Amino acid sequence: MLRDIIHDKSVFLFDFDGVITDSEVYAFETLRRLVWEHYGIEAEEEDAAFTIGMDAYGTANAMSSKYGIGLTGERFLELLSGYPNYYTEYEGIRPFPGIDRLFCLLKEQGRRIAIVSSTRKPYLETALERMELLQYPDAIIGGDTVTNHKPDPEPYLEAMRMLHADPRAAVAIEDSPVGIRAARGAGLPVIAFCGSVMKQDTSLADERIESYDTLIGLLS
Repeated sequence: MLRDIIHDKSVFLFDFDGVITDSEVYAFETLRRLVWEHYGIEAEEEDAAFTIGMDAYGTANAMSSKYGIGLTGERFLELLSGYPNYYTEYEGIRPFPGIDRLFCLLKEQGRRIAIVSSTRKPYLETALERMELLQYPDAIIGGDTVTNHKPDPEPYLEAMRMLHADPRAAVAIEDSPVGIRAARGAGLPVIAFCGSVMKQDTSLADERIESYDTLIGLLS
């Protein structure tokens, strides 16, 4: 089934957080610190399930709704500025094993690559450059380049518009329920990457992989 999904695809659309780099642990721990230090709320592990994959406004709305803390997207961004930025400052940033080899293989085969994320595009570009991956994507869609964010399909639709791609010729690699819903809403088959420390519900994905070695082996 996995081989059937990828063999004729000319466009590979990758989420970033939890798919290119294991940033979600850092992001959630920052969120936990923030709501504890500023609101006295101890966030629960289950909160990761409905905040991962969201942009800052979606995360703020979700946390505010659950805990009644009146946190707006603007205030969340303001508070976040007081914590180290994973994309530009965190010294431990690194890609998942094999993603560089996969990107290189896809480009050698003439396939196109897009990054489709809720993270702002300048942060994505900086992080990709720091990990020596910026030369690979043909398009980068960030949360600041679209009007509607995941789980809305707009980010994936915009990526395909930029690449003049048909959904039948593309596949998405995601790790969160929010991202999977967005990709499926855009008419894409979805491969769930399950190599992150933070495990999520990927039941709506078409296939799952634990390592990029699986895709490299099938495409080689």
